[in-house]
Amino acid sequence: MVAAALVVLLGFAFWGCAEGEFPEQTSRADIIVIDSMSAFGSLDRPPVVFPHDQHTEALAELGEDCETCHITMENGRLASRFMRLDDEDKDLVMETYHTNCVACHQTAVEEGRDSGPTICGDCHRVEPLSVSSRVPMGFDRSLHDRHGERLGYECDLCHHEYDEETEELYYAEGEETTCRYCHLPERQDDSPSLSEAAHWACVGCHLATPDAGPTECAGCHDAERQQQIKVLDNPKRLERDQPDFVLLRAGNLDSSTVSTVPFSHVAHEDFNKTCRSCHHESMTPCSECHTLGGSEESRGITLQQAMHDPGSEHSCIGCHNKQKDEIACAGCHSLMEQGRLSEHACNICHAGPTPDLVESVEGRYTSLSQFKPSEREVRLSFTSGDIPDTVTVGILSEEYEPVEFPHGQIVNKLMEHISESKIATHFHGHEDIVCQGCHHHSPVGTKPPRCENCHDEPFNESDLFKPGLYGAYHRQCLGCHQSMQIEEPAGCEGCHEKKPVQDAGR
Repeated sequence: MVAAALVVLLGFAFWGCAEGEFPEQTSRADIIVIDSMSAFGSLDRPPVVFPHDQHTEALAELGEDCETCHITMENGRLASRFMRLDDEDKDLVMETYHTNCVACHQTAVEEGRDSGPTICGDCHRVEPLSVSSRVPMGFDRSLHDRHGERLGYECDLCHHEYDEETEELYYAEGEETTCRYCHLPERQDDSPSLSEAAHWACVGCHLATPDAGPTECAGCHDAERQQQIKVLDNPKRLERDQPDFVLLRAGNLDSSTVSTVPFSHVAHEDFNKTCRSCHHESMTPCSECHTLGGSEESRGITLQQAMHDPGSEHSCIGCHNKQKDEIACAGCHSLMEQGRLSEHACNICHAGPTPDLVESVEGRYTSLSQFKPSEREVRLSFTSGDIPDTVTVGILSEEYEPVEFPHGQIVNKLMEHISESKIATHFHGHEDIVCQGCHHHSPVGTKPPRCENCHDEPFNESDLFKPGLYGAYHRQCLGCHQSMQIEEPAGCEGCHEKKPVQDAGR
């Protein structure tokens, strides 16, 4: 009986498949998982994977539109749910789907058109025919400027605030913020979720305005389609009375001896796509929420933590650390001890006057260039002529010929990468810093300590976290190549020329 039952179950599981074949699973950007019944408890069947664009295309061919499946509400917007306004009645929700979906598919079958499933197991599949490749859609400075120009920069068409007393929306000029500050991932009382608000505003406008923008899911959420969106080279600045340049300090604490941080707001705006990169909760100064001792608004995260947390994308150090993952930077930074900063790192940021002097020097400083160290302070401890063009590495000389390491060429390439990056130029800028990429934990000079001065051959059993000389060379060289995606040289003999058999072992 058990065996018979298994045969029957397997037959249902693979219903519709040819003998010995499985349906090929595809990825789509328009996938919506229908799991509405989960609000009433655990599901009896797998949720339904619904390809939205496929259905809208089929309806368009019949001359039908969104109102075929979505109810128009009193405010003129389409309800996000399928043919209903809420999910309060369990039986009604289930019946709404089963009656309307199956009936539509059955009608297509009767009329000889392509149709979707008409039996339970073909919708509620353990292994769905499609998986979602949907990627989030952001509204960056470029898109904001393009929409602003198209709409005549009438900001009130999109931006609004909610008056709790009158329970009405209104436009607050000069207080515009991102939608995400009010519309959270999930619906909050009468405030729609971000997904609902975005689709009502964006898709609703696109549907009402010919050739305004995409109305199908893939138009915004497909990775390839996103890459095709036109990006402006110099989008209009988002004005919120923000300063071009400011000296950051610990709130109003004038007694602090920690120097202020010269901060170019303009430079960071140009580098980041949205204000949310830094202003993640509200468009206010960081110190209003992140106080010296932490606050309820900041969930206890102090100002010091907010600025220096290496694991946060919103903190200064966290954001800078993220840039170290770029291919041009990763060759050195991926191999360095994470979280460890050089002795001079603090002074590069904290280069301004102490807080007690800020008021007296107000207006004197207007850009970061005024805080660049003098040439005398950053001068090389050696001349470029002291940098050797090649270095011979012969650790494997018993089996291979010594490696002629193109030292000068690599230094020049790293310096070229630095010169092409504003952030790298600000924090590096000269060979003394570049040397630390390979000669870590070593003083800079014309003759830095050799690798074997620290790395034993074989490794030191009493210091298991320090590789032996053989491992140190290969981890450093191969690690840099992998991080910077350098494909050549490859394999052992790409670097080490094999010795003739009669010479090996001498």
